[in-house]
Amino acid sequence: MRRPMLCALVFAFALGFVPRVLGQGDVKAILEKAVRAHGGADKINRGKGVLTRAKGKIEVPGIGATEFTQEITVAYTGKFKEAMHVEVNGQKINVVTVFDGQNGWVSANGKTKDASGDILESLKEGAYAMKIARLTDLIPDTSIQLSALGESKVEDRPALGVKLAGKGHKDIELYFDKDSGLLVKVHTRKKNPTTGQEVDEERIIKAYQEIDGQKTAKSILVKHDGKTFLEAEVTAVKYPDDIDDSEFEKP
Repeated sequence: MRRPMLCALVFAFALGFVPRVLGQGDVKAILEKAVRAHGGADKINRGKGVLTRAKGKIEVPGIGATEFTQEITVAYTGKFKEAMHVEVNGQKINVVTVFDGQNGWVSANGKTKDASGDILESLKEGAYAMKIARLTDLIPDTSIQLSALGESKVEDRPALGVKLAGKGHKDIELYFDKDSGLLVKVHTRKKNPTTGQEVDEERIIKAYQEIDGQKTAKSILVKHDGKTFLEAEVTAVKYPDDIDDSEFEKP
């Protein structure tokens, strides 16, 4: 009788070191806490979109870390526009990327080309990720399967992870600070916009700021395959009451 009892004790002891798998009820609690931490559903949903400005450094193949400025307009209807400005070897490069909910195009120094193939798919994934980042629609959206990832660490702080599997989209993992509930990391697979190669992307929110009662990112670090790809400081944020569709019209 001693041997079975000893095995049972060893097994029970070992279980104490296995990370606890959170149930669906815990996933809902994590997301509800996150929505409250970011300002609450009412404040998050009251606007029609968000406008941001940022500056920082981005890794350019063969060049290295290059300074950039960026303006992004996001409409909560699934549309976005990004204007990126960089200077490489003394040449100013302005790239505008637009997705109108179905189609997209890219304009580089005034030359516009329709997005197709992998580029269009990347734009669709970008719009999906922006929808995910709002957090408020994740629980009622039955097209997204939610599962818990348990506890881990982000920037040496405990975090709780949730995996999102949406049909037709790449899986996305969200990690929330265990204490505050704030989103601290987004992990997914995507294509590097400067090389076209698929990479493992970690988008880490290092600091937050409060704008109009909402917590929004202030400092962001993006890693590709574990290496720094982009560092950005968000310099301005606005939540407009309306965004005209003309913002996303093809020039």
